[in-house]
Amino acid sequence: MRIDGQQPVQRKYDVNKVYQQPSVKPPSFAKDELYISNEAKVLHENAQLNIREKKLLDIKKRIDAGEYQIDAQAIAKKISQFYSN
Repeated sequence: MRIDGQQPVQRKYDVNKVYQQPSVKPPSFAKDELYISNEAKVLHENAQLNIREKKLLDIKKRIDAGEYQIDAQAIAKKISQFYSN
């Protein structure tokens, strides 16, 4: 009997073998990141504070001078628009 290589019957069984593929990690995509410097944060906070402070100082001056008038109808209109939407 001569043996050289696989016999045709053995090849049939090789086809059905389950080969383990090396585990491959899915590609990890870089997430978007945002970096804001400390200087930018301080500038942003100061800009917001300055606008608010200016408005408050203007209202305080008008109240002290007796010129500050509250428009009740405008307030009622804003409230009704807020709750109707």
